[in-house]
Amino acid sequence: MLRRLLILTILASFPLSAFAGPETADEVRARRAKQQLESNRAKQDRDAKAAELEDLPEIDALLVKKYTEMLDVIADPSMEGRIPGSRGIEDAAQYIESHLIELGLTPAFPTTQTTSDGTEVITPFTDFRQQIQMGSQAAPTTETLTVGTHTFEPGVEFSPLAYSGSVAVNAPVSFVGYAIVSGPNNYLGFETTESIEGRIAMCLNYEPMDEEGLSLWRDGGKWSHNSRLTYKVTALERRGASAVIIVSPPNASDSRVHLLETIESTSPPSTKIGKQTGPQYDIPVIHVTPDVARAILAHTQSDASIPHTLESLIEQANQSGTVLPLGDEEISMDIEIERSPKWTSNIGAILPGKGALKDEYVVIGSHYDHVGYGKFGSRMPNRKGEVHPGADDNGTGTTANILSTKTLAQRYQLLADNEDARSILFLWFTAEESGLNGSRYYTQNPIVPIKDHVVMLNMDMIGTLSDGLLEVGGFKSAKGFPDFATPHLNNAAVPYSTEVSVGEGRSDHASFDAVAVPNLFFFTGLHERYHSPDDTTELIDEEGCVRVSLIVSSMAYDAATRQARLVHPASGAKKPAKEGPNVRVGIIPSNSSKGGMNIERIFEDTSASAAGLRTGDRVTHWNGQEIDSVEAWMPILTANEPGDIVKLTVIRGDETLELEMTLRGIE
Repeated sequence: MLRRLLILTILASFPLSAFAGPETADEVRARRAKQQLESNRAKQDRDAKAAELEDLPEIDALLVKKYTEMLDVIADPSMEGRIPGSRGIEDAAQYIESHLIELGLTPAFPTTQTTSDGTEVITPFTDFRQQIQMGSQAAPTTETLTVGTHTFEPGVEFSPLAYSGSVAVNAPVSFVGYAIVSGPNNYLGFETTESIEGRIAMCLNYEPMDEEGLSLWRDGGKWSHNSRLTYKVTALERRGASAVIIVSPPNASDSRVHLLETIESTSPPSTKIGKQTGPQYDIPVIHVTPDVARAILAHTQSDASIPHTLESLIEQANQSGTVLPLGDEEISMDIEIERSPKWTSNIGAILPGKGALKDEYVVIGSHYDHVGYGKFGSRMPNRKGEVHPGADDNGTGTTANILSTKTLAQRYQLLADNEDARSILFLWFTAEESGLNGSRYYTQNPIVPIKDHVVMLNMDMIGTLSDGLLEVGGFKSAKGFPDFATPHLNNAAVPYSTEVSVGEGRSDHASFDAVAVPNLFFFTGLHERYHSPDDTTELIDEEGCVRVSLIVSSMAYDAATRQARLVHPASGAKKPAKEGPNVRVGIIPSNSSKGGMNIERIFEDTSASAAGLRTGDRVTHWNGQEIDSVEAWMPILTANEPGDIVKLTVIRGDETLELEMTLRGIE
């Protein structure tokens, strides 16, 4: 009953606006028709595959039904794509935790209390959460903008940005064009001698554009790195501006041109453990609608013989840099931003073992986070702002892990009093999508010494078994894995491969491999819905997911009850997992809708500049390994050392280039 109420509460609180995106109505209808067609074809394929695999052992229909119900909750749009720090991932955590409580499993993590005399008392095995700080979050406590006698509505007519300072300002205004210090074709944004000291700077979003609203500096309907708002604010703060007002040119060819930037949209993604706050300024920074900008122009130029219009100022800025004082009439704003740590949690529970082996642990892991509304990590940049549900990535593994708790709890009840069994540690990791942060944090802060972790079994994206085969990686992480794992795979009768199509280091098992814990990775392959709003439950093979969960549960039980341990080849030479890369490439990358990684900017005197990389290049392979996103690249980069020579496949216009790059250390 408690779980049902939780589900209803989550569904009822889902904002309809989360489905909204920049697509037109015709595009939405076309996409939905395509999704329905794909769903129908997938069902036909699954039915055909089921006919081919009719000799597979029968699966309990109630297990499949239960699995489907749980996956529907985990991957529901109300979970907001389960990005760390969001309400959605907290709802998902509560849902997972409710199952652990229902089963009566032991909390995996300690709690810490401080006594009246300041002494910290740590009590082990009392909390299902292992809290991790992933950056900070900002929220406005005061946000006012007044022009003359009119006060504008926050969130509708203007919005403060994440890096805004907390200051009240009353000052005249200067128009500063695009506020770009310098750009192509000898463009200089501040060649005038006019000062903006003590004045509010009104600047344009984006960069000089043509009559169709397209960039004059970059082809393909995109903006160059010069358009970054933080570059503009930095330049204006250095020149003495007391505040910055940003307005988007209404005719710009950009899907977000009619939307206000907000604290959420300008917050840096939390990709590393720690405080990670991103840029922050001492002056207020707000984004206003064009109508608000026009009202400011009308107020500040009330005594001008030929008032400037927003359109005439945009046209002037498209031709050259400009700094234009807009009279002495003042406007006022008061912005106060409260910043607090952003917390996220690993979730863990223990099925206690017994006898001589109970203090050793078999780990079943899966990450439960995803990429939220696609602000980072989306493979469809044009659909950022839509919920990326992450049904396969990794709703499938998350749910399979919950199912494993139930399966193994039942098996452990049948153990005889004199039998030995290791404890089973079930872990759901946060922040996998930003670089295996949750699992890395756990291996650096384990509940018992790492040497007492006997094996780690990781499930990530197991939702398409009917489309192909089960990929099982990690056989080289213990000498005995072939003899151990093969009987379980053969008994399950599913087609499988011990070669993983995405390589061995792409998921949380890699964090355990780095500290010499034997590990296996269960995966059913990438697909075109990966990291997109289309990764929904309609195309998931739930029966296949249950089969994978039962295979993993069977292996976990075997590893827990056999006396001999599997041994990692690096045992005795353990080293902690890296916090991050210790080489610097010297680029600002972004995900490409064409696959690979776009290079938005090249820094001088770096590995990238020395290798001949250019802004606008698209990197598709790194030492022969395919790069399909920035997130996929980060763990690969982390594995490199200063002095390594890597071979890159680069798309430059219509050319495909092979370049070599010598990596330099971080100075």
